[in-house]
Amino acid sequence: MGAKLEYQGLTTDDLANIHALNQSFLKAIAGSAAEAFGVIASRRLTDPQLLRLAGVPFLLFSFREHDSDYWQRVLADSPQFDLIDSGNPPAENIAQLQVAGLGFLWQLVRRNPYAARIVSGASVSWCQRIAGLTLVSFMQSAASRGDLLRRRFPDEETVWRRLLEDGISPKQQTRLASHHSALQALLTRAPELRHSTVSAAACRIRDSKV
Repeated sequence: MGAKLEYQGLTTDDLANIHALNQSFLKAIAGSAAEAFGVIASRRLTDPQLLRLAGVPFLLFSFREHDSDYWQRVLADSPQFDLIDSGNPPAENIAQLQVAGLGFLWQLVRRNPYAARIVSGASVSWCQRIAGLTLVSFMQSAASRGDLLRRRFPDEETVWRRLLEDGISPKQQTRLASHHSALQALLTRAPELRHSTVSAAACRIRDSKV
């Protein structure tokens, strides 16, 4: 019988980076009218509330990890990088967030792909493809695209309503219950993670106190 595979959880540093990236995302979209950011951009949260929301144990934004056709075009050997196709260049704060977020996911995919899948909901195939790239080629292909960044749960207003209510509560237990519920929603929307050891391991994540 083979050795049992142990899930390697998120480290304290991983969570700190996730929270920092989430804070940058929330700051970048504050007051944005962009449809892609929806309800989250329309809310006016206090600084303490923003910190609590940023404390979820996953990325609040998406790099379209499940859009295989999109990433096929982005990572093509000879990509037709057209400004019309890629959207307008992102604002400076979004561009900086994309560089930081992609860099974080790239190193996490190579070091701990299970954790990368939990924090981003990414598929195995996406992680495998990213892991095969150098950081430089990955950044050159994707970091400056204007059509890359999206909010997490784009079609799940119920998840966001709970995050924007209980998820910013000053009561820690209320807040953590909301955060972990959203994490489970993320995993159940990623077919490859359903009923897996990764999904079960996610139940044990306890993020830092915010």
